[in-house]
Amino acid sequence: MKIVVAHHSTQQKVMGILDGSSDKLLAGDWVKNVQIVDQKKSWLGPVMTFSFTGQLGYISVPLAGTFTVDETNVTLECELPPLVKNFIGEDKFRAMMEANVRAIVAPGN
Repeated sequence: MKIVVAHHSTQQKVMGILDGSSDKLLAGDWVKNVQIVDQKKSWLGPVMTFSFTGQLGYISVPLAGTFTVDETNVTLECELPPLVKNFIGEDKFRAMMEANVRAIVAPGN
């Protein structure tokens, strides 16, 4: 899955916003009952690599990917696990993540 969202700031500022907001960005409203565990992130230049596991009861679903920040866009790339595709749906997950990225990198944040 790939999502590209335009930003209207500097690359450095957006990287700082993403770094400080990754918990909020990766959680979203759809996971109110899901516990996010084993969250990791690291930066290599303008690329933040992330991973976490979502747990709901006895179900654990790992998710990993990257956010790349350039001068004009934030690009999220990740491969959705089959469980997410089947129960949440790729379109719904994509829409939620795109809305979260837009909200975080919007002017004024």
